[in-house]
Amino acid sequence: MITSLTEVADAEALVAKFVSGLSSDEVAAESLLPDWSRGHVLSHLANNARGLNNLVEWALTGVQKDMYVSVEQRAIDIENDAARDGQAIVADFLEQTKVLAANLEKMVAGPLLAEEVVLGNGSHVHPHEITTLRERELLVHLVDLGLDYTSEDWTFPFSIKTLKSVSNGKRKEPVSFRLLIAGDHTWTGDQNAMMDIFGSPQDLAAWLMGREPVGKLTTSDGTALGKPPKWL
Repeated sequence: MITSLTEVADAEALVAKFVSGLSSDEVAAESLLPDWSRGHVLSHLANNARGLNNLVEWALTGVQKDMYVSVEQRAIDIENDAARDGQAIVADFLEQTKVLAANLEKMVAGPLLAEEVVLGNGSHVHPHEITTLRERELLVHLVDLGLDYTSEDWTFPFSIKTLKSVSNGKRKEPVSFRLLIAGDHTWTGDQNAMMDIFGSPQDLAAWLMGREPVGKLTTSDGTALGKPPKWL
């Protein structure tokens, strides 16, 4: 379920709609992420675009170009960038989205000289997955901005696609479940686990990515899920 350029553009436009009119004070306000302001979130999204541009260049040239210099430098860059004036932060985000959009068009048109690139967390992916990764970053962090947008606003197709990619992906904190069940859709986890988790695709995806779901999740044995597990 690879994300199209149109879907990425729609996600970029949606975030832009919410942030373009923010004042500097609103950008400096706390986000829903611990210890991060909205400026941190937007700086991360801008730097994520820069990092993905590096991977697009790698895919098109065949010459390795890491997404980030290091995990440590990535964190330093976000802190430094978040200290800027709010208007500069928003302008940087909007500019980097345009640059990435143009480069993604080149990548999709091809040809590709690298069949695999490596993400900042060490995962190996096909370059065409970059569009899916960018859409997810945008829509998940739009929720984190704490504006008038929640995980309940994620579309059904986006939630299904996201669950497929994160249900068995890399994460900071392990989570044990046998099945995730949303109506007729199921995702397999640890077959040695005993618990199934039920909920809407939006709520299941939010919980798996460390966000509080808007709706209620239930379990097959009545176990309380508690705080969402840390994702990345």
